[in-house]
Amino acid sequence: MLLLASALSVAYAQDPVAPPPVRAHAIRRPSHVTVDGRLDDAAWQAAPKHTGFTQRFPKDGTKAQHETTFAVLYDDHAIYVGVWAHDPEPEKIRRLLTRRDIDSASDAVIVGIDSYHDKRTAFCFQLNAAGVQRDMMMSDDSQQDDSWDAVWTGDTAVTADGWTAEFRIPLNQLRFSGDASEWGLQVVRINSRTQEQSAWSPWPRSGSEVVSKFGIVDGIGVKPGTRLELLPYASAGMQKTPVDAGDPLNDEMAAIGNVGVDVKYGLGPAFTLSAAINPDFGQVEADPSQVNLSANELFFAEKRPFFVEGADLFKLSMSTTNGGQETQFYSRRIGAAPPAEPDSYDYIDSPTATTIYSAAKITGKTRGWSIGVFDAVTAEEHATIVDGEGMQSEPVVAPLTSYAVARLKRDFREGKTAVGMSATAVNRALDGTGLEPLLHDQAYSGGLQLQHRWGKNAWSADVTTVGSYVHGSEDAIARTQTSARHYWQRPDADNVSFDPTRTSMSGAGIGWMVGRLGDTKHWRFGIGGDARSPGLELNDAGFQRTSNQAIVFYYGEYHEEEPGDYFLNYNINSDIFTVNTFEPRLTDIGLECNANGQLLNYWNVHFGCNFAKAIWAQNALRGGPALRVDPRVFMNASFNTDARKPLQVSFGMYGSRDATSDSMDGGIDLGLTIQARPNIDVFLGPSWNRRDDAMQYVDEAVDEMGVSHYIFARIDQTSFGMTFRVNWTFSPKLSLQAYAQPFVASGRYRQYKDVDNPGADKFEDRFHPLAGPELTLNPDDVFTARYNGTYTFGRPDFNFAALRSTVVMRWEYRPGSSVFAIWSHGQSASGDDGRFRLGNDLRTLGEADSEDIVMVKANYWIGL
Repeated sequence: MLLLASALSVAYAQDPVAPPPVRAHAIRRPSHVTVDGRLDDAAWQAAPKHTGFTQRFPKDGTKAQHETTFAVLYDDHAIYVGVWAHDPEPEKIRRLLTRRDIDSASDAVIVGIDSYHDKRTAFCFQLNAAGVQRDMMMSDDSQQDDSWDAVWTGDTAVTADGWTAEFRIPLNQLRFSGDASEWGLQVVRINSRTQEQSAWSPWPRSGSEVVSKFGIVDGIGVKPGTRLELLPYASAGMQKTPVDAGDPLNDEMAAIGNVGVDVKYGLGPAFTLSAAINPDFGQVEADPSQVNLSANELFFAEKRPFFVEGADLFKLSMSTTNGGQETQFYSRRIGAAPPAEPDSYDYIDSPTATTIYSAAKITGKTRGWSIGVFDAVTAEEHATIVDGEGMQSEPVVAPLTSYAVARLKRDFREGKTAVGMSATAVNRALDGTGLEPLLHDQAYSGGLQLQHRWGKNAWSADVTTVGSYVHGSEDAIARTQTSARHYWQRPDADNVSFDPTRTSMSGAGIGWMVGRLGDTKHWRFGIGGDARSPGLELNDAGFQRTSNQAIVFYYGEYHEEEPGDYFLNYNINSDIFTVNTFEPRLTDIGLECNANGQLLNYWNVHFGCNFAKAIWAQNALRGGPALRVDPRVFMNASFNTDARKPLQVSFGMYGSRDATSDSMDGGIDLGLTIQARPNIDVFLGPSWNRRDDAMQYVDEAVDEMGVSHYIFARIDQTSFGMTFRVNWTFSPKLSLQAYAQPFVASGRYRQYKDVDNPGADKFEDRFHPLAGPELTLNPDDVFTARYNGTYTFGRPDFNFAALRSTVVMRWEYRPGSSVFAIWSHGQSASGDDGRFRLGNDLRTLGEADSEDIVMVKANYWIGL
C-alpha cells in the first residue's frame, strides 16, 4: 500500500501549482484581554487587522456583501481571535438562544485552526450572535465530527455598526508541534437573514475540500505545555420498574448511583491519552423504536460521548454504498446487552447492559502520521434466575471481553494522498462459562485504506480493503455459518458448504471508487464497487449485514452552483449498478436517479427514484435455496422550508411497488419546527408507514419426514410514530430539553403460502397457496398445514406500542463542568390482534406499567 501511494505521488507530482494562500499575522498579547465580546481592550486596538472575505454562498467567488475583519493574539496559555462583523442593520441580526453545540438559523462566526498544519485536520470553534458556543473537529480534509467538545470561552456583543465575537482558545485544547510557527487558519461568517456565507480564505463550493483551503497565520511563538484534564463525576437517583407479584429477585423501587473519572493526558505535543475508569456511558436520548421483521440486526448511531469524541481515526467504513453503516469497528458492541439468556426460568434479574470496567485510547498526529489505539474491557455478567421448583442459580450471560482497535495513517503531498492500516481484536474468556457454543473466543480483522486526489483536486481514488478471522467451538462456528450474514447451508450454493466440524472462518472484502468526483465546475463521474467473500465476518467488533456479494456501479452527476432563474443551486445524479454473488450469480441490476436543489426562496427540494430489476434473493428463505424475485420501483421526494422562518416545515414521502406480486410499501414523514421565542423552539414530527407485501417471510417449518417448508404470507403492516422535542434555553449555560416518542405498530398476515418451486419464472408458480382444509388454526394460535406432509407454525400477527421520553436540565456552572437533572420514562405493550387501531393501541399503552428513572449527575473539569 505504501509503495502504491508513493507511485501515485510521483505520477501526479506535476499537478498545477495552486495560488499562494492568504496570510494573517498574530502578535503576542501586549496587555490584558477581558473576554466579554466587546473587543474594546487596548490589545485589540494594537493587533493587525485582516479582511477581504470572499462570498461562498449564494454567489460563489464574489466579494462579501458586508465587511468582516479579524485579528489574532496569543500568550503562553491561549490563542485569542476577535471578529468585527459589520452590518448596517444591527437590529436585524438574528440571535437565537440555544443550548451549547446546537446549530441554529442565527448569525454566526466560525474559526478553524489547523494547528498540525497538515491541511487535513482542524479544530473549529463557533459563536453565534447570542453567544452560543459550538465546536467540531475536521479530519481527512472534509470529515466533520460535531461530537468533539473542547473547554474554551467566548462571548459576543451587538454594536452600532454590527456585532463582534471574541474567542479565547486554550492551547491545551489544541494539538501542535513545538517548532511550528505557522498554522492553518480559516474564518467564516454566516449572515442568517441573507443566507450569505463568506470566508477569509477563498473556499469554493465546487469541491469537497475544507481544511486544505485554509489560509495561514504566522508569528505564533508558543510551545506545548502540560496537558492534563480530569473530569470526575458522580450520579445518584431512583429507579422504578414494574415487577411481577411474587418476584423474589427484583424490587419495584431501587437506588442507583455511580462514580468515576475521565482522564486526558498529553503524551508530548501531538498525542493524547484518553481514559475512563468506571465510566458513565449513558445516553440522554433513547434509540428510536422500530419493528424488525428481517433476519439482520438494526443499526443504531453511537451517542455516548466517550466513543463519539475523537472518533475520526476509528471510522473504518467498508463500503461506498451503505452510508457508512457497515464498518470494521462498531462501538455499540461495547457495553451492549448481554448476548445470552438462560433457557428457562420463572423469574430473572439480568443486567440490561454489560459493565465496562475501563476504556482508553491514544490519538494524535505528527509529521504526517496519524495514530489511534483503543482498548476497552467489559465484565463477566451473571443473571440470577429462579426456576419452577424455586431453585436459584446464577448463570453467566456475558463473558469477560477485551476489545482493541488500532489505526495508523500516513499523509503525503500536503494531504492529497493518504494511506492507512487498521486492525481490531476481540478476545473472550469463555472457558467454564457455558457460552462456548454461542460466541467466538477470538475475532480479528485487518484493513488497508488509500485516499488519493490529483488534477487540481478534481480526480480522486478511494480504496478500502478488509480481512477477517474468527475462531471458536464447532457449535459457535456452525452458528456463524448459518447466520443471516452467510447462510452456508443453502442447498443450491455452489461456492460454499456448511461444515459442522469447522472451528474457524476467514474472509476478505474491498470497497473502491475512482473518478472525477471532486472540484469541478459542472460534471462529476466515476466507477465504484463493493465486494465481500463468503467468509467475511466482522460482527464481533464491527457491523456487517451481508457477505458473498459483489456490487459494481457507474456514477454521473451534473451540478450548478451559480444562482439562476429558479434555483440558487442544484445537482442531478444517477448510477447504474449490478449485484452478483461469488458463485457467480447475477442477483440484481438497477438504475438510480436523484435531483436536489435550493430554490430562490431558500426551500430545499429532493426527488429520487430507483428501478431494480431484481432476479434472485439468495437470503429470502433464510438458509433455503435462492428465491427468484421480480422487478421493483422505488420513489421518494422531500422538501424543507426556509429555516429562518418562525415555522419551518420538513416533509418527506417514499414508496415502492412490485406489480408482479401486487405489493407496495410507502410512508410519510412530517416535521414542524416552531421558533416560539428566540430561546424556545418546539419540534413535532409525526411519521406513518403502510406496507402491503405478499413476500413476507413467516417461518421455516419441518414436517414429520424432516423436510423443510418455507412459509410466506401477505402482511398488512402499519406503523405510526410521533417525535416531540422542546428546547428552552435560559442562557448559553442553562437549558431544559424535553423529548418524547410514542410509537405504535401492527401486522396482520393472510394468504399463507408454501414455497413450492423457488426458481420458477412466474410468481404464481413459485408458491402453493395454503387454503381451505390445508390450513387450520387451533385455539393455541398454532397453524397446522397439510401439503406434501404435515407441519405447524405459530400465528405471527402482532401489535406493539412504546413510549420513550426524557427531560433533561443542563447547567454548565463553569467551563467544562456541568450538572444534569434527568427524568427518563418508558412504557411498552404488545399483543397479537394484528389490526391497526391507533386509539385502542394508545389506550393500552397508557395503561401499561412504566419504568421511571430520576437522577442527578455532576462533573467537575480540572485542567492543568
